[in-house]
Amino acid sequence: MSNILITGGAGFIGSALARYLQNDYEVHLIDRKKNFLAKPDLYKFPQYEINISNSTDFEKIADKQFDFIFHLAAQTSGRVSQESPDLDVDTNVKGTLNVCNYARKCNAHKIIFISSMAVYGQQEGEIKETNILSPLSNYGASKASGEIFIKMFEQFGIKNTIFRPFNVYGPGQDMNNRKQGMASIFMAQSILGNEIKVTGSLDRYRDFIFIDDVVQAIALGLIKESDGETYNIGSGVKTTVRELINLILDVNVEPATSFTVTEETSHEGDQFGSVADASKLRSLGWKCNMKLKTGLEETYNKVKHFNVPSFFSCTR
Repeated sequence: MSNILITGGAGFIGSALARYLQNDYEVHLIDRKKNFLAKPDLYKFPQYEINISNSTDFEKIADKQFDFIFHLAAQTSGRVSQESPDLDVDTNVKGTLNVCNYARKCNAHKIIFISSMAVYGQQEGEIKETNILSPLSNYGASKASGEIFIKMFEQFGIKNTIFRPFNVYGPGQDMNNRKQGMASIFMAQSILGNEIKVTGSLDRYRDFIFIDDVVQAIALGLIKESDGETYNIGSGVKTTVRELINLILDVNVEPATSFTVTEETSHEGDQFGSVADASKLRSLGWKCNMKLKTGLEETYNKVKHFNVPSFFSCTR
């Protein structure tokens, strides 16, 4: 049985990936202590409290050996990256280099890197993996830098697969984070009150992809056919912010007429729209199974029972 290390293992995608792989692999998790405390159900996985920005933290697992490393640990908000750019450099750039150096020391066969659609910036039409990288935010630039480091370490015999997810949503997303996760932000507002505050135009559009579909895609990084390749993860469906909000209100038990929607000033580094061409990923046998309305309904049903201030604090 192969040993797998997941950085950001207590995060939204990382924890879902750990659960998905647990029956077939020996899965170990890296994250910060506060993140592990927020996910007590992960107790069954070996856990290491490591800040990837600190190279010395990796000494805690110097005696371990892993076959595959899924690198998900990151600062993931474009808005935060413009407000605190040093955080992206420390976590997404320096942190990725530290993970690569550790992969070399522990004799890992491969790093599966979770990048982002933010590396593309604003581009029209369905975006292919061969499109030029032109990020608008420090976050997008830091992820593009991470991809370069991952590729650079091929010279040391460490294979790689890079995934660029578009807008991931679903149960387990942090409803308290008001600066990252468009679907989760609007859904949290719809549960807490009767006003949806939108940063930017309602005509902006995104490609929303459900967490289960994302995890199944990322797991394909374990197969040999994906070695050295880069894949978009998206539904290929263009959904405007207005359409997204209408769907969120449609699954809410309260009538849509009881809500008001207001537009506020957009923030620096925000893409107006993006839609994935995921045909390359589909060539591996993957497909997007979850329709957006069904996924939002499943998410709503999971979180509506936690309508208390200690769980939600999101007012965007």
